[in-house]
Amino acid sequence: MSDNNDTENSLGPGESAETHAQVREKIAAIDVSNSLSAPLKQAIDDILRVAAESVGSADASVLIRDGNEGGLRFLVAVSEIEDELLKIRIPPGKGIAGLVFSSGQPMAVNDVSSEGSFWSGADKAIGFKTITLLATPLRSGNETIGVLEFVNRPGEPPYPPFTPEEMDRAAHFADTIAHLLNSYELAVLVESLFDRTIKTSVPSGESGEGDELREWMKTTDAAPEHRDFLLLWISLREIVGRGQAEREMCRDLLETLARFTAKHSASSSSYFNF
Repeated sequence: MSDNNDTENSLGPGESAETHAQVREKIAAIDVSNSLSAPLKQAIDDILRVAAESVGSADASVLIRDGNEGGLRFLVAVSEIEDELLKIRIPPGKGIAGLVFSSGQPMAVNDVSSEGSFWSGADKAIGFKTITLLATPLRSGNETIGVLEFVNRPGEPPYPPFTPEEMDRAAHFADTIAHLLNSYELAVLVESLFDRTIKTSVPSGESGEGDELREWMKTTDAAPEHRDFLLLWISLREIVGRGQAEREMCRDLLETLARFTAKHSASSSSYFNF
């Protein structure tokens, strides 16, 4: 049987190859990118501006994970050179931001020229001069997911150092920004997954779609905890599509696991003492 006949046989009643092509074109045109992440990124930017004013810095930025090796990149910045900053990548372990990211400890430096850990690569690349700096980690649970950085003071140097009170204020803003940042990173990955699911070549419900999505997930540049979360979602999606009995069994297993982890966390007991 010819390929044309195979195509015709795969179509529903009243459909033609032309109609099928039109449907596929409409599906391909669906764009979910930024639908979830854009409002979160804007909120981070808005809060960063408030933070910069409160802490008393001339420039401020949020740096996020760039890959899984400890590198960083700028997500948003309050600066006249914002466009240039967003192009900068900080290598793993480099600079004060890299040190804060790896150690999970905040740092305030009065003059970076006397600080051996300062990485001048970003300044050289964009023609900027960092003098005084305050950096604090962005944490989600036990994970450090980025760095909140404040640079220089308004006006001309010499600049007064950042005070302990300003460090406390920076930490307060870091808690809020970290919560939004964690949601932003997950939203970006969800958008990509939804786009992939909608446009996958394997029709929904057929065996093989889950395997294709899993292989794609392995290649994504995402935080391990986010990737694991969506891999679990892919597996659950397959299970719940099997029928009511499978859904009930899955729900019971998850509820049992939730009770176990809650009890295990509360008692700090080992698995075998449960």
